[in-house]
Amino acid sequence: MNLVIALAVALLLAMICEKAEAQVAREAFYSIPSETMSAADFLMGKKGTPAALAGQLRFAKTGPAKQPVVVLLHSASGPITEGAPYEEWPRVLNEMGIATFAVDSYAGRGLVNYPADPGKISFLTRIIDAYRALEVVAKEPRVDPSRIAVMGFSQGGAAALYSAMARFQKMYGSPDLQFVGHISAYAICNTRFRDEEDVTKPILVLHGTADDLTPVAPCREYAERLSKAGKSARVIEYPDAYHQFDAPLYRTALRNEQAPNSLRRCRLEEGENGAILNTETKQPLSPSDSCYEKGFTGAYYQEAAANKSHEDVKAFLKELFHLQ
Repeated sequence: MNLVIALAVALLLAMICEKAEAQVAREAFYSIPSETMSAADFLMGKKGTPAALAGQLRFAKTGPAKQPVVVLLHSASGPITEGAPYEEWPRVLNEMGIATFAVDSYAGRGLVNYPADPGKISFLTRIIDAYRALEVVAKEPRVDPSRIAVMGFSQGGAAALYSAMARFQKMYGSPDLQFVGHISAYAICNTRFRDEEDVTKPILVLHGTADDLTPVAPCREYAERLSKAGKSARVIEYPDAYHQFDAPLYRTALRNEQAPNSLRRCRLEEGENGAILNTETKQPLSPSDSCYEKGFTGAYYQEAAANKSHEDVKAFLKELFHLQ
C-alpha cells in the first residue's frame, strides 16, 4: 500500500512543474525504498521500518546526454506547495542544464504536515532518504552518477548538510556512491554530533541573518569547525533575510507568536546510546528548559536574497560539476 501511495503522490508532484515546463525536456517518477526510525535508533545504526517514498526526476531541456543531478529534500512544510522552493529551484537548475530529483519524504509515511506532528520523523531519518534517492537516480541511464549533489531546505537542509558526515555514510550509504557536494538552505544546525567534522565533500550553507526560527549562528559555527579541520565549508549569509527567503509563496511574513521554539536558543549534543541532550542540562530536551521560547517567522520571501542565492548555488554547482 505504501508503494501505491508513493507513486500516486509522485504523480501529484507534477502539479508544481507548470512554470518550469519551458526548461524541462521530460520527467520520470520513481519509488525510493527507505526506512523510518527514531533519532536514537539512527545514531545507533539500527534498522528502521520500511517506507516506500516517491521521487520526481526532471531533466533539463538542454544539456549533455548524461546530465548532472541535484537531489532535493523539502522543508517540514512538505513538497507540494505552489510558490515554494520545490518549484523555484528545479526551474533555476534546469535552466543551467542540471536535472533535479525531488524526494517526497512524507506521503509514503502517511504524513502531510510535519509541524502538526513533530514526533513522526527526525531529520536524521531523512538522511537515509537522501542516500536511497542517490542510489535510485544514479541507475538512470540519462544521469551522470559521478555528478550528483544534494540540496535541502530547513529540516531537509539539515539532512542535506549532515549527510556529508563520513560516519553516517558508512552506516547507511553505499560505499561505492557518494554525493559530490552538499547544499543546505536555512538548515537546523543546533545539534553537535560525534565525528561531525569528518566530512568528505564540499559544503555550501545558505542562511538569512534575520532567521528567528533556525538562526544562522549554529550553522556558522559548524562551518567554522569544519574549516578549522581542513574541510571545504562555506556559509553565505543574506542580510535581513528570514526563513524560507526563497519561497515566493510567502510574500507576507508567516508569523506565529505563540508557537514554542526550541531551535532558536537551545543547543543540543549527542550523548550515549543515541540520546540527544540539552548541552546546558545534560538531559533530554524538555519544554520546561530555559532555552525554550515562543514565536518565530516561519517564512518570508526576500526577492533580493532569493535571486542572490540562485546565483550563489549556480556558481557552486558550475565548479562542482565542471560546467562550461
